[in-house]
Amino acid sequence: MSITKGEEMDINANAMEDSRMDKYDRKLIGIDGYWYDVTKFIPHHPGGNIITRFVGKDASAVFHAFHKDSVLKHRKPYMKLDSESVENDEVTQTFAELGNFFEKEGYFKTNYYWYALKFCITFTLLLTVVVCVAVYDSTMHLCIGSLALAAFWQQCGFFMHDFEHNHFTHNRRVDKWLGTFFGSVCFGVSGSWWRGKHFIHHAVTTCVDYETSFVDPQMVTSKIWAQNEKLWPFFQNKFSMLSIRIQHLTFLPLCVFVGRFAILRASAMEETQTFERVALALHWFWVSTLLSYLPSWSEVFAFYSIAAFVQGVLHVQLLISHYAKSYHEIEEVSTTISWSQMQVESNIDITTPWWLDWFHGGLNFHLVHHLYPRMPRHNYRRATELVKAACQKHGLVYDHCGWFEAVSRTLKQLRLMSSQFTLDPR
Repeated sequence: MSITKGEEMDINANAMEDSRMDKYDRKLIGIDGYWYDVTKFIPHHPGGNIITRFVGKDASAVFHAFHKDSVLKHRKPYMKLDSESVENDEVTQTFAELGNFFEKEGYFKTNYYWYALKFCITFTLLLTVVVCVAVYDSTMHLCIGSLALAAFWQQCGFFMHDFEHNHFTHNRRVDKWLGTFFGSVCFGVSGSWWRGKHFIHHAVTTCVDYETSFVDPQMVTSKIWAQNEKLWPFFQNKFSMLSIRIQHLTFLPLCVFVGRFAILRASAMEETQTFERVALALHWFWVSTLLSYLPSWSEVFAFYSIAAFVQGVLHVQLLISHYAKSYHEIEEVSTTISWSQMQVESNIDITTPWWLDWFHGGLNFHLVHHLYPRMPRHNYRRATELVKAACQKHGLVYDHCGWFEAVSRTLKQLRLMSSQFTLDPR
């Protein structure tokens, strides 16, 4: 649902006047009716400099999505917000009340028995890989082993996602190390590198800012697909312009056959922390050692390639929840559209039976995850029914469809953008 000019919410005052910002020469963020001075805190913010995107705005909704109330326990507010500066539209209030309900009813608590079962299943997959390599003497062992390795990587990627969101121990330091183990060591993608990009993606989902050349980093991983016209200004060189014209043809092949290799390369090239680099080296050590027991290089190549291509389905999985949805400019968020409504407009849920939740790792319930990223995924299914009801209450479209329909919608959107881009005089 988009807001027409005539229906524009009366929350344009959320952004502080420039004169006020200049007068105090401070970076202030609004939370629960108060301005908080984050001028000196910005360089130390665990979530990175994404905090600067909310300076001068009421960031109550996004703050509570990522943090417990106790985070403000030892921080004194700088001054009180004017009543007209508070993001107090009905949509924000409804989702805030729903968040309080989830907190009260234990939706944010971790079920360790559930995770214990998941760990057992995941490492059984790895054991299957080891056994297939150890007794290798047929194509059957190659197929079963490589498929098990792909599934192991996929599940470890989901664990990395959980732990970097602090879903397990709820201790940032402990969960970060677990995220490094499952992400960097097991999956092969730096947990810290991924976390930095992912938190930005959560805070400003499918958003762009032309003034600073910013775009949601997990929606434009490379200059080859432009799924929305708001991305066109970022595609200026000849290669990018050519890639857009054929993007509906390249999307699935590149996701499946190149996806894993692309993210491994980006993670390795951009990661600068020593402990993460060591963890990535450990990944290649155990993978290389395991595959060295295969009888020939051709079988090593086939084993790894099949695993990488099958795991590439995960990259399709990550994108179909957003690629057919609307984009916003960052300045619109918390001014002409609330953060909560922006999330509703930016996400598609994938309709699946409960026994397929393991395959999606919770990403089939994308909206509830984006609205309440601190919630462990084993609670998503029951929480989604309440989120759906909240959307219906305000006439918002709760967008959901099956896997193949989501893929089809993505391809149609890419094709539409391709044809419109060709006609664009710019």
